[in-house]
Amino acid sequence: METGVTNPSQLLLRWDGSVVQWGSVQEGDGGSQVWSYGSREIRRQSMLSEVVQFLHSRFKNVDNISFTRRYLSATMIPSIVVESDLEAAENWYKLHNAPSEKVALRIQHLDSIDTQPVIIESGDAVWEEAVTQSFPQASRISQQASLLKAAVASSRKSSKWVVYVDAGAKGADIVSAKSGVPCYVGATTSGLTDSMLYNIVNAMHRDGLKPGDVSVQLMGEGAEELAESMKRFFEEVEVMGGEDASWFGLKIISE
Repeated sequence: METGVTNPSQLLLRWDGSVVQWGSVQEGDGGSQVWSYGSREIRRQSMLSEVVQFLHSRFKNVDNISFTRRYLSATMIPSIVVESDLEAAENWYKLHNAPSEKVALRIQHLDSIDTQPVIIESGDAVWEEAVTQSFPQASRISQQASLLKAAVASSRKSSKWVVYVDAGAKGADIVSAKSGVPCYVGATTSGLTDSMLYNIVNAMHRDGLKPGDVSVQLMGEGAEELAESMKRFFEEVEVMGGEDASWFGLKIISE
């Protein structure tokens, strides 16, 4: 999908290991935001930088640029545990994710959330280099941190355990919060299988919750399909974003 837009004020870039997505926004009538989207499948690694270079030629006058990576393995711990100790952060990540090889880690303190959690996630050096070579002014954003902030805000208005799932064709980012407190961050690369449902159900059971205690909020290309599976178990399942549901997770990193 690709639509044109003139004089955009912001560009968002996202990579999931198979497809590059982008979204741009400009101001419409009455101060409204008008979004435009595009995507490109990557069949060989060299295409990644080629696609970003193409986007640079198209959006070279845009200063406000953010980029993110979907489906990164991650863990979340209280800030007091990590402080600025990178070695401690690495040990906690290894404990929770058991990586088979050494990975470059990124740490983000979520100071805007009351409990000030820290998200530690793996990096993608190839994607980051491709973006920053063409857009040195681009800001790296954590997909899961953005989703978690949105879930925390939503949970303050609900009595339920709020789960946000950004479901793509080959995986999903999953976060949850309860009463303004972050509970979980994670990702799966297994695609839209029942294992994603079981993942949420198991976490729910650990917290002693019942299906009626959970609100599942879905977005992404696979949201409609996943909603059918979720509705077999949960009472409250919603696909977010309306006509922009497939791109809603990308839009969240702009907030």
